[in-house]
Amino acid sequence: MNTNLIHNILNILMIVVAGLAGFDFVGLGLDPILAGKIVAGLGTAKMIINVIRDGFSGLTKQQPPVQ
Repeated sequence: MNTNLIHNILNILMIVVAGLAGFDFVGLGLDPILAGKIVAGLGTAKMIINVIRDGFSGLTKQQPPVQ
């Protein structure tokens, strides 16, 4: 599994969790504070993957075009 696929999955999960919190699905046990923590954790995971893959300098350098 390549890291771009992992990033895309994490992006989708972040959108779903934030969307559920936006519609206030408290009945499902997802309050806005928990949703924020989940989205922050997923975003942190994406940053860690980037640093492991490209190093800290990879966070600011020009990215090659997607093929």
